[in-house]
Amino acid sequence: MIYLDHAATSNPKPASVVDAMTHFISQGCANPGRASHPLANDGARLIFETRERLLNFFGAEDSAQAIFTGNITESLNLALKGLLKAGDEVIVSSMEHNAMMRPLRQLEQDGITVTVIPCNSETGLIDIEDIAAAITPATKLIAINHGSNTFGTLQPIADIGRLCREQNRLFLVDTAQTAGCIPIDMTKTNIDFLAFTGHKGLLGPMGIGGLILNSRAQKAGLTPLISGGTGSNSELENQPDFLPDALESGTPNLPGIAGLNAGISWLEEQSVESVFQHEQQLTTQLLEGLNAIPGVKVFGPTAEMPRVGVVSLIIEGKDNGEVDEMLAYDHGIYCRTGLHCSPASHKTMGTFPDGTVRLSVGAFTTADDINRVLTVIEQIASH
Repeated sequence: MIYLDHAATSNPKPASVVDAMTHFISQGCANPGRASHPLANDGARLIFETRERLLNFFGAEDSAQAIFTGNITESLNLALKGLLKAGDEVIVSSMEHNAMMRPLRQLEQDGITVTVIPCNSETGLIDIEDIAAAITPATKLIAINHGSNTFGTLQPIADIGRLCREQNRLFLVDTAQTAGCIPIDMTKTNIDFLAFTGHKGLLGPMGIGGLILNSRAQKAGLTPLISGGTGSNSELENQPDFLPDALESGTPNLPGIAGLNAGISWLEEQSVESVFQHEQQLTTQLLEGLNAIPGVKVFGPTAEMPRVGVVSLIIEGKDNGEVDEMLAYDHGIYCRTGLHCSPASHKTMGTFPDGTVRLSVGAFTTADDINRVLTVIEQIASH
């Protein structure tokens, strides 16, 4: 098997992730923050340690501002629906995932204005000047997908963050494709809300994600998506007003947090920068090889441009679904085809409604894997 679907979920996971989750499933099952016995205290310490690790990993201000969720979709919903009120405007790019666009389209029915900035049709990049020109007195939030899950486009979040701070607007970043793959510093890039998921570049399991917010975001106030038990202020029937409890209700996913903690720890040992360089080399190898195959058309930024390890292509005269089936069942190469839950980006790049074949590399992908994939795609394209 050659796994090139890391944009959906990373595979395999480091052995330490499996071990950490196994420990808390087999020996550490208890409810942290709800009791004072040793097992509950061990769980509480793990959660605190993971919050602290997230603080350092993303250059955040305060670990209490790291909110655990089930996935990045929930994180984005929490930020958008918890912040925006009737009359507010949010600016987004035309390269957003449905995890961003669907809650925003829902919020439009409640009086929220959604302004979409068209991106370059060849690279998917947004123009900072277009964002600046679109800001109005009603603009409360600028929300951007850092890395495209379909075309690999990497948006200039440092420049966008600087603009947001200059214009006193809040900045939300979707890091689904970049967290763990590219170094991200919330403070240096002026990110107010950082949404992440554990099961992709952070090499953790499915079912765990989070939203990190700084003091500016906290002052803006977020309404929780759900309310309920937190283990704190149990004498009150009102939701606590302090973080993280104000935005976290119910029993936490302790095995998931353990796996996330172990995944980030593995990345710290390897260094995110080394993972980034590894994936960049593989992506360059893949792009150069694909561009040399007659009948293959590649979309998105060139190898010389800032990008993540996601490559979209079509083979002329071939149905994407049939290509996917041949890759998977004839050659053991696992990828993904279609619109990738991002119709907006496909409309931007001119690949809607047929979509593309998407290949996405990961920390454990090798150069030999890429060579094998290129050989197979050349065979498919030549028949």
